[in-house]
Amino acid sequence: MAAPSSSPAAAALTNSCADAAASSNDVTRPTKRLKPHEENGEQHRGHLISSSSSSSSLASSRCIDSSSSPLEKSSSSATDSDANSDASGGPSPIDLCISRLFHPLPHTLIAPNNNTAATNDKVSSFRSQWTNHGFRTTLVSSPRCAVSVYLDSCGEKSAQVQHEAGRQFLLTCIAMHSQQMQLEHVYRSVLQKCWCFSLFLEKLACVREEDMREKSVSRAVKDWKDELTTLVGDKNCDTSSKDATERLEKKETLLQQLSNKVPSVLSNLIVKLTDIDHSLRTEQLMQEYNRIEWENSSLANACLQRWLSSSKANGCHYDLDQVYFKFSPPGRYLPKYERITIYFKDENDEERSSNKLVLIPSLTQILNRDTTKVSHPIDTVVQDMIQTTWDTLLHNGYYVDQTRKDQLAPSLSKFYTSGLIGETANSNANNVMPLLLNAHFTPTYPLSLYLYGLAGSGKSSLTRSLFVAMNTAIARHSDPELLVRFVKQNLNKPYGTLELELELRPNNNDYSVMSIIQGRRMTLTQSKPGLVVVGLEEMPSNVEGSDPRQCDVSSLLSYRFSGRKGDSKSGGGAVLGGTAAPRNSSKRGISGDATIITIFTSNYELEPSSLETLSKLKMFQNLCAVRVEAVSGRDRHSFALSYLAQRLKETTRCDTVTISLDIDCGEGDTRPLVRYLRMLSFYICALLKQQQHSDTGDIHVSVTQDVNTNLTQITNNQNGGSMQLKYGSFQNLYAATPCVLDPRASDIMVEMQKNHPDLTNPSDLRQILDFYFARTLAPVVVLSQNKEMIGDLTSAVARLEGLRVIRNIDPSSYKIMRSLYDASDTPNLRDDILQLQRDGGGQSESLVCIELKCHTNDSQMIIREIIEDTPSMTAFSSERSALYKDGLLFCVYVEGDITPEIASRASLVI
Repeated sequence: MAAPSSSPAAAALTNSCADAAASSNDVTRPTKRLKPHEENGEQHRGHLISSSSSSSSLASSRCIDSSSSPLEKSSSSATDSDANSDASGGPSPIDLCISRLFHPLPHTLIAPNNNTAATNDKVSSFRSQWTNHGFRTTLVSSPRCAVSVYLDSCGEKSAQVQHEAGRQFLLTCIAMHSQQMQLEHVYRSVLQKCWCFSLFLEKLACVREEDMREKSVSRAVKDWKDELTTLVGDKNCDTSSKDATERLEKKETLLQQLSNKVPSVLSNLIVKLTDIDHSLRTEQLMQEYNRIEWENSSLANACLQRWLSSSKANGCHYDLDQVYFKFSPPGRYLPKYERITIYFKDENDEERSSNKLVLIPSLTQILNRDTTKVSHPIDTVVQDMIQTTWDTLLHNGYYVDQTRKDQLAPSLSKFYTSGLIGETANSNANNVMPLLLNAHFTPTYPLSLYLYGLAGSGKSSLTRSLFVAMNTAIARHSDPELLVRFVKQNLNKPYGTLELELELRPNNNDYSVMSIIQGRRMTLTQSKPGLVVVGLEEMPSNVEGSDPRQCDVSSLLSYRFSGRKGDSKSGGGAVLGGTAAPRNSSKRGISGDATIITIFTSNYELEPSSLETLSKLKMFQNLCAVRVEAVSGRDRHSFALSYLAQRLKETTRCDTVTISLDIDCGEGDTRPLVRYLRMLSFYICALLKQQQHSDTGDIHVSVTQDVNTNLTQITNNQNGGSMQLKYGSFQNLYAATPCVLDPRASDIMVEMQKNHPDLTNPSDLRQILDFYFARTLAPVVVLSQNKEMIGDLTSAVARLEGLRVIRNIDPSSYKIMRSLYDASDTPNLRDDILQLQRDGGGQSESLVCIELKCHTNDSQMIIREIIEDTPSMTAFSSERSALYKDGLLFCVYVEGDITPEIASRASLVI
C-alpha cells in the first residue's frame, strides 16, 4: 500500500552551495564577501543562508559535500576494514562511527551520473543501489515514485564481498545495523559536535572563502582541525588486547574533550567573521550551524546525508521526500511483510519542499522494536518520551511522585502519540496506517492541564519545568528542530483588566495576549512552527461577589479563544451554544489548535460549571485536573535518593550508583533540599577522589545524619573511607576537617586575606568558592556591605585564566533583562551572561562572575529573579533561551540594609 502524499512540516534549510544560490528576496541581509558562482553563463548570487534550490555547479557541489571530508585521505583502506569488521565484530563502536563519518564512502555506493535522466530512471538507479547490496526491494509508481526496502533482507549478508562495506553503510543509514544502538550512543555522546562543526567549517570554506583565509580566522580553528585530523586518522583498534583497549579509551576521552571545545571555538570563529564583515550577523551563522545539527541529529541521519551528498556531487541527484514504515498488523507479526518506502519528490508539484530528508531520531527504536511486548512501533518511543519527561523534571530539581505520574502520563501519552502518528491518532486506523519516519511532531490531541493545590505546593514550578521537559523529550525522540515556547498569563486580576488584555484587536501587529500566543508558534528566527505552552496562572475562586470569579474567567477564555469579540458576560449564551458563532471567528480564534498547550494553576478546585464552559472548546475537551501536593514522607525521601544518584552519575559518568540515605529530608519547599543534595554530591565526589574511587567504577556510598550533633557522615562502602560534614552559616555544608579541593579557591583567599585582614569568615568563603568552581550551587551569591571587599573579590576571580567577568553593573541604570517591548538589541545583563557562556564553551562548561552594585532597596528588588536558584526565563522563553545558573558567581555590593528578599537568596555574607 502506498503512503499518503501529504508532505511533512517545513524542515531545515538546505546544505549546499547550489542551494545557497537563490533569489535575492531569500537573503536576510546582503553580504559583500559572498562570491557569485557561474555555470553555463548563468550567474548565481551565493549567500550563506537560503531555503531555495538550484542546479549545482562544480564549486557548489563541494559545499557541503559531506562525503568528501578533508580527512578522507587519512585512511584509504578504511572501507575494506569496515567491511571485515562489521562481519566479524572486530573494531569498537567508536571506530565504526569514525569510519562512517570521516573515511571515504564505500566505492560501491557511488552512483553514475544520471542528472539528465528522467525521474523513472533515477528511481530505478536508486533501487539498484539497494538491490546490488543484497536488499529485497520493490518499485512503487503511484501516487508517487518510490522504492520499498524490505526489513527481512537486512539481516542477510551480501552475496558479493565487495558490496559488504556498502551494505553495512546503508544499514546504518536506515538504523538497521547490528550495533546501531551502540553506534548511536557513541555518536551522540562523543562525535556529533565534532562532525557537525567540521561540516560547518566546510560550508564556510565554500561560501566565505576569502574570510576563512584570513589569518585571524584560520588561527581560530587550526588547532582544533589538526587535533581532529590526528584522532580520526588513527587506524582501527582491535579491542582484543589490553593495550588496544587502553588506547581506545584514551582516544574516546580525547574526542570527548575535543567535542567539549566546539562551543568555544564556534563562538570565537563567529566573532572573527563578524568583525571582518559587519554585514554578516551572528544569528545567520548560528542558524546555519543549528540547521546542520538538526540534519545530523543521529548517526543514521549523518550517514544518509553523506550518501545523498556524495551522489549529488557525482552528478546523481536523488530528490527524496518522505519515508514511511509499513509494519505488520497487530497480532500478526510477519517479518517479510514489513518494509520502509522511500518516496521521491513530485517534480510537477510547485509547492514541494526543497528541504533535505531528515529521519526521526528514534528510528532505531521504531524499526528494532520488541514485537512480543509492543503492538505498535511508536509504543516504545512514547514510553521513552514520557520517561525523558520525568528524568528532565528531576534533573531540574522537580520531583513528580508516582500518584502525579499516574495522573499525568495518560494525557502526555495521548499527546505524544498524536504528534508521532498525526491525524489518525484518534481513529482505529492508526494501527494499520504506514508510519511517517521523517523527523516530525504534529499533535492533533489538545493537551490541557488544571493543576490545583495549596499555596507553595509547586504548581507554578511544575508548569515552568514541564514545558522544558516536553521540549527535551520531543527534540530527543521526534523532532530536534521543533521549539516549545512559554507564555504566561495571570488570571487573578480585576475582570475589566483581564478582558482588556485578552481583547481581540483588528490588526495583527499589536501586543495583546491573543496575538502573542499565536505569534510564538513561529517567530522570525524559527525554521518551522513550534508549540506554545500557555501558563494560565492563579485561576480565582468562584465565591459570589469576588472579582474576578472563576465562572466569569472561564467564560471569557472560552469567548476569546474561540475568536469572539464583545462582552462575554452579556453574551454568555454564545459560549454555551445558545447563539451561532460568527462566520470568521474560527480564523481569529485558537480553540482548535493542538499545538497550543494550556496549563492552569490555581489554589481552588475547578467548579463543574467552569469545566462545562471550558469544555465547549476543543482545546479544553481533554482538560485533566491534577491535585498538586508538596512532596513529603516517603516520596520526599525517594526524590532525595533519585536526585542525588542522578547528580553523581552526571558528575562521575558512572552508570552504577548505590546509595544508602538516612537523612532528615524536611518538609514543604523542596528547593532547600535540592541545594543540600547538590552540596552533598560535591563532598561525595571529593571523598571518591581522595580514595581514588574503585577499580570496578561502581559507586557504593552511605549517608547518615545525626540531628543532635548536626553532623552528616558520608562513607565509601567499598574501602571504608569517610568524611564528616557540618552545617554552617546560610545552611551551607562544610567539611568538619577542612580540606583544599580547588587550588584556585586557595589562591583567591590568599589575596583576599592580604587585602582584608579583618575578613571574618575566610574558611566559609573558601568553601563557597570551591562550590563555585565545581558548579555545585546554581548560582553562588556573595553579599557584602563593604564595597572594596566585593571589588577585590571580583578582581581576584577575574585574574584567573578561563573565567569571564562582568563588572560594575548598577541595576538602577542597566537593564537586568529585556522586556517584550524592548528592541532585540537592547543591552541587558541576562543576554550578556548568555553571550559569555557561549564564548566559554556553553552553559555546561563556562564560569562567569558578575559584580552588582545595589545602592537602593529598589535595586535589590530588581535583581531578585536573576540571583534566585531557578533558571531565568523571559516571559516568552524556549528551553534553548533559558539561562541556567550553574557556574555563575554574583558578587553583590549592598549600600545600606540588606533586604530579606536578597538575604534569602545569599550563599554567604562577608
